[in-house]
Amino acid sequence: MESPHLIFLKSVVNNKPASREKLRDALHRLDHMLTDLTNDLRVTYGGPYVGLNHTPRQHQICVAEQQWSLQERGWGVAICTSHPVHGWRAEWRLATVSRERLPLVVNALPALFAGYAAAVDASSAASRPSTRRIHEIAELFAH
Repeated sequence: MESPHLIFLKSVVNNKPASREKLRDALHRLDHMLTDLTNDLRVTYGGPYVGLNHTPRQHQICVAEQQWSLQERGWGVAICTSHPVHGWRAEWRLATVSRERLPLVVNALPALFAGYAAAVDASSAASRPSTRRIHEIAELFAH
């Protein structure tokens, strides 16, 4: 049986209305799940852009070892500045983006999972159980 927060997020991707509070809670749970999976896989991936109208390519969803603060560093998914000078600098976690960017992040989830599954397949981590889980999530969002 699939995780309720993933089913909820898929329904929102498919245009089912949802409150911002429930959406942020589901993204927070997804973030925790992805932290565990990406820490096991350790495959870097620059995913879909989620910039706002006037700067559509300024931010993208990235999987990498993130520097969250001076004290906190670890693998995970973040909305990163995609400026060539800064590389992928983590700006926000999935659930903490602005209300304007929130629908962009949710609608980018299918592309994020499809692309990350392909990146993991091309890596040395392709045979790990976490890879199978990423593929299950990608399949859920693909249909």
